[in-house]
Amino acid sequence: MTGTLARTALFGLSLTLLAACSSNPEKTQDKAPDSSKAMLSEPTADFDSRCDADPVHDLIGEQLDDEMAVEARDKADARFLRITRPNQPVTMDYNSQRLNIDIDNAGVVLQVSCG
Repeated sequence: MTGTLARTALFGLSLTLLAACSSNPEKTQDKAPDSSKAMLSEPTADFDSRCDADPVHDLIGEQLDDEMAVEARDKADARFLRITRPNQPVTMDYNSQRLNIDIDNAGVVLQVSCG
């Protein structure tokens, strides 16, 4: 009988932990662009060259939207675009054909770089 009680308690604890991991009560809706949409559009750059962030430094301080992100990718001659938000985990791999746009929680551009 105690074995059944212990298994039931363990099962209940497991469900509680899973539920706690899957919920995100602080998720806010911001107007920041969805980088997946921007990455799905077809880039127009010639991919024999490397990304150049200099032409898009004027985005710093601007409110970023999907259209601006795609234009920035094309202007920087980048094949890929990555938009990152605060505390968002990202890979540390270097990609010379990727434009990185760092934004704050409000969607304002903080930094642009290639890599």
